[in-house]
Amino acid sequence: VPDITIECTGVESCTQAAIHATKSGGSIIYVGMGKPVSSLPILEAAVREIDIRGVFRYANCYPTALSMIASGTVNVKPMVTHRFRLGEVTEAFRAAKEMRDNAIKVMIDCSPKQTSCL
Repeated sequence: VPDITIECTGVESCTQAAIHATKSGGSIIYVGMGKPVSSLPILEAAVREIDIRGVFRYANCYPTALSMIASGTVNVKPMVTHRFRLGEVTEAFRAAKEMRDNAIKVMIDCSPKQTSCL
């Protein structure tokens, strides 16, 4: 039974299971973004003194991520799977939405001189 449960799906049944699965006196960290209103066994959490903490998954991480990219610690180039020119923006959004050819990150080149597609 975990002392700390990190719930990342946002699915109501998973958030409920997190309460039942966490050790009495433990903590649940909700990272997943689910429905605005969910049904939770809150009495179970209260009686077992389970702390529930929500976090916004991107808060305060951009400076660290940019520093890691700038220093070369992390190479993000392989994540950009598709590249489009600004004039192809509709096609770019379609590729991202449909996850065409296993799209991970779709890049749109907005530079004024589009001589090549990055």
